[in-house]
Amino acid sequence: MESDKQTPLAAGGWSRAAAIDRSRDKVESVIRWLGWFDYSDKETIAEMLGVARNGQGAFFKKLEASGFITAEKAPGIRRVIYGLGDAGFEFAQMLLPELELKRRRRLPAWVTLIHSLSIQVAIINRLNNIQAIRPERTLKHLRAVRLPDAIITTKDGKTVALEVELNHKNTARVYNVFLSHLKNIHNENYQKVIFIFPNDGLRRLYREKFDQPIWPIYRQRPGSTKLVLDEKNTFKATQLHDSELFEFRYEETYKL
Repeated sequence: MESDKQTPLAAGGWSRAAAIDRSRDKVESVIRWLGWFDYSDKETIAEMLGVARNGQGAFFKKLEASGFITAEKAPGIRRVIYGLGDAGFEFAQMLLPELELKRRRRLPAWVTLIHSLSIQVAIINRLNNIQAIRPERTLKHLRAVRLPDAIITTKDGKTVALEVELNHKNTARVYNVFLSHLKNIHNENYQKVIFIFPNDGLRRLYREKFDQPIWPIYRQRPGSTKLVLDEKNTFKATQLHDSELFEFRYEETYKL
């Protein structure tokens, strides 16, 4: 029968028509995800696919054997991290031509990995209400003073920036982040921003700064990344306190 003819995926072990269709969708989802984020792990990808974590061993082995993904042990976190293999990279270039993908040869530091995986978790937690996803690497075209970790479009058409904050930044950086997002909102890059924290204590620290009636303004020193206080200017923030432009949430983030 026509449905029994071998295809590249079928040759890798998916031979039934229904299984091929399902596996094609899963493979495309995995490649697109790794194209967006560079790296992920089995647990996170399984959550994204909506499948049981413990039942995907054969699927990942076939992806690895086919060259779609590669597996590396992450330094310091005892996790196998997946990235795009040669075949997966070529597939991602076809799926995501707008990204102008470049090969990543080395795993980043574990702190960077944890942040990336936490962004993925935040998006997965909202998948049921997401119409479109634009991770940070897809946002380079925006004329934004600061790129968020991701912008999602909800099913009711709202555009929402996501910022995952795992550690407390210093006061200058926190207020610089607030004002940068406010500028992006005024420039209609998105309609609101949600800050996501791994614990409620960190959430409260950010919220307390946000609730101050007057915000200090810090500017980047010319030729440096250091922020210095603008002693002549401040920002009156009371107009924002009762708005829905900023939201601060404690959520479960990526766990080792």
